[in-house]
Amino acid sequence: MNLREQATLRIPRRRILTLLPAALGSVALQTLGRGRAAGVAGSEASLHVLATADSGSGDPNQRAVGLQMGAVHRRDPVDLVLMGGDNIYPSGDLALVEATFNRPYRELLAAGVPFHAVLGNHDIRTGNGNPQVAYPPFGMKGRWYSLRRGPVAFFLLDTNVNAPWQHQLPWLKRELAASDAPWKVVVGHHPLYSSGLYGNDPAAIARLAPLFRRHGVQLYINGHDHNYERSKPLQGTTYLTVGGGGATLRPVKAEAQSARALSVHSFAELLVQGERLTITAWDLNGSRIDSAVLNPAGAVVPG
Repeated sequence: MNLREQATLRIPRRRILTLLPAALGSVALQTLGRGRAAGVAGSEASLHVLATADSGSGDPNQRAVGLQMGAVHRRDPVDLVLMGGDNIYPSGDLALVEATFNRPYRELLAAGVPFHAVLGNHDIRTGNGNPQVAYPPFGMKGRWYSLRRGPVAFFLLDTNVNAPWQHQLPWLKRELAASDAPWKVVVGHHPLYSSGLYGNDPAAIARLAPLFRRHGVQLYINGHDHNYERSKPLQGTTYLTVGGGGATLRPVKAEAQSARALSVHSFAELLVQGERLTITAWDLNGSRIDSAVLNPAGAVVPG
């Protein structure tokens, strides 16, 4: 290479110093994106989740909620969606999956966002829910199963009346005891604590709440009651009802255990960043209806 060619390739030192921060920033952003997509564990990892339940009406309310879920994804890409049961009304028939799942969540599905569902009481009316369990887009590894995504461990349950708790409960105890995740979230269709139509469930509380307390479960997500409700932390666990996904709404009246309770079509957004889990709820018009921040001990902290 002659001197003229070397001079042509030479970049002034000042120009290199100008370009370097931008280049390093680009590398950092790419690294963060790869870590988030791979579900890297650790206190500094982040995770972005949406949660809905009682969604499978296939009507304009569900489609409006689905559009707002898509809008959240456009603002900040979503890592996964949790479905808290009653995924297909009225009887869990997969023949209706186009209207009750594919169409309302078209934008999220087209973007490759994974969904993970549990079975509701309407879902088990067809084949005891087995067709839904076998339907890959619902992301169910069984009637109950666990997931680890970055700093969060999810435990997804079958809470129906015919659930074989003699097998499921020992499994849950083992899974919770073995998990080293800083954040633990349990999902089931039926509420433990609720100010809606069904109210508190003493049997479910006796079965599960002591486990949640012992193993540091910060959040339980459910549907069944067709409303939105966030409880105050109860022995370190917040109980979040997201049953406004599309089904006909029912009245709800806040009780002493409630932090926020509304009869509104809606969904919840969860953002985990280090030692903060932010819960934000949105209605079908894209208006924020609730917000709270939890710490790893399960307490609400300033936002």
